[in-house]
Amino acid sequence: MSDHPTDRHAAYFDAMREADAALDEALGHVRAEEDAGRITPAQAAAERVSLLERHLAECQRLRRDL
Repeated sequence: MSDHPTDRHAAYFDAMREADAALDEALGHVRAEEDAGRITPAQAAAERVSLLERHLAECQRLRRDL
């Protein structure tokens, strides 16, 4: 990867879009599990919190690294 600022910005935004898409997909799975009655609302909430915390950590890592 080039050190040109535009290239770094593009890489950062591409990585953030991928992280956001992964979060959306994971949250969709949690919703489906809750809607199907396989997990309780409390379990779904705990899973969402965990997913969001991991997403925030990934966003911080991407900002630091890219």
